Amino acid sequence: MTQKYTKVRGMHDILPLEISKWQFVERVLTDTAKFYGYKEIRTPLVESRSLFERSIGSDTDIISKEIYAFKDRKGRDIALRPEGTASVVRAFIESGMSVEKKVFRFYYYGPMFRYDRPQKGRYRQFYQFGVELIGSNHPFFDGEVVAMLHTIAEKLKLNGYKFLVNTLGCSNCKTKYSDIIKDYFSGRKNNLCNDCIKRIINSPLRILDCKNPGCKQSISNAPLIGNILCNDCLYHFQKFQEYLKVNNVPYKVDPYLVRGLDYYTRTVFELYVEGDENAIAAGGRYDNLINQLGGPDIPAVGFAIGMERLISLVEYNTPSEPLIYFACIGEEAKIKGTKIINELRKEGITAETDYKEESLRSHLKTANRAGANWCIIIGEDEIKREEFIFKDMLSGKQITIPFNNYIKRIKELLKC
Repeated sequence: MTQKYTKVRGMHDILPLEISKWQFVERVLTDTAKFYGYKEIRTPLVESRSLFERSIGSDTDIISKEIYAFKDRKGRDIALRPEGTASVVRAFIESGMSVEKKVFRFYYYGPMFRYDRPQKGRYRQFYQFGVELIGSNHPFFDGEVVAMLHTIAEKLKLNGYKFLVNTLGCSNCKTKYSDIIKDYFSGRKNNLCNDCIKRIINSPLRILDCKNPGCKQSISNAPLIGNILCNDCLYHFQKFQEYLKVNNVPYKVDPYLVRGLDYYTRTVFELYVEGDENAIAAGGRYDNLINQLGGPDIPAVGFAIGMERLISLVEYNTPSEPLIYFACIGEEAKIKGTKIINELRKEGITAETDYKEESLRSHLKTANRAGANWCIIIGEDEIKREEFIFKDMLSGKQITIPFNNYIKRIKELLKC
């Protein structure tokens, strides 16, 4: 018995019926990014594993549990990219762009890979759209990337969306706060899950991101970072919020919001839609990452959108494309039909046919199943008269069109 193949667990197909919705959302994202001055960058799916260990953090769940890593034929440790920022930063440094003293705006789009538990809207190969603004630490740039997400949410007509925002402080403030959180949870291990008990030592702030009910109860009384922020960090967060208010971006400060990646400093944010407990987009500032990956000391901020989650929330009706079906009866008609059908396609008119030898009745049934708006009929009689029949499939009305002027005439009829 021939083996029947199925998708690898955690992977998913995007079928033709879904593609037009994906393409619609993709156009909104890329067009919005271009309006904000962002340029596309494309990076490889495969990078050195150490790039992600260095950027994301070797103790994160992504690296310790979820990364797709393996050795190549030369024994080098490589990995499928689990997120986009590290690759963009690596390309930024390697290309020499990092020596230029200016602000860079990049956007990227493509598949990422994490060995996560598959569930609705979450896959092991998933798609991300993201932006990176590199070259300035001004808080208004933090506001700009959030405002771009706000614009995207408006264009896609997302219902009841809001932003949660917070600050993790600069490196000094973040380290100080980490120590406070470490001390706080060290005395509350009995209420924590096993993962968070391990996080106390190397990544205490990530406890604040845990969704375990017991951990969430302990988190609700944890110390707040706002009490220990330096003046510069307080000013930065205030100016960031000022930008959001002026631009009417709906937001709420969540004092326990952190991100699951080590490289974030100061501003962090997430985008939620009412009724959905998972963020559909998230990001923040990462002022030290470029330097940590071997580049100059250049600040940056960005975000990433989980496409599968976003797509599931967008309402979209697939538009029907006008389609002409060719019913060619006989070999000579098929030869003549191939020339006409390809000329129409060159003119941007959607057309298709079936080259099997069938009766006109069978052809018309095929045209109906294909959803054709019109049918061009060519048989022996039409070849002799050097014309074809142009049939409206909805009304049944039909006219004849001569072979010598069909493109102009068909374009006129399609506009009616």
